[in-house]
Amino acid sequence: MKIKVWTDNNNRLLNWAYMNDSRSVGPTDDGQQIIEIDSTDGLYENHASIIDGQVVPDAGYDPDADRPAPDPSPEQQLLANLTLEVAQLKAAKSSD
Repeated sequence: MKIKVWTDNNNRLLNWAYMNDSRSVGPTDDGQQIIEIDSTDGLYENHASIIDGQVVPDAGYDPDADRPAPDPSPEQQLLANLTLEVAQLKAAKSSD
């Protein structure tokens, strides 16, 4: 498959998009480039480079670890507050 890649001056991948397979590989009129790849695996924006038309992901980058954790629900926040209060009451009672 062919993709168009946007890179910075250091060939770091900034963005990418699928391209029609009839497009030729190489630079585009707008200064980007079209490359051919087998899989979109490793196309991590801001965490990969394009070297000699190949995608090279950063060593050790884990996209799953980079995802933000969801905010706790109101119920989870309430349980956390109650747990803290119980722990504080137990601590105060044991110090008496």
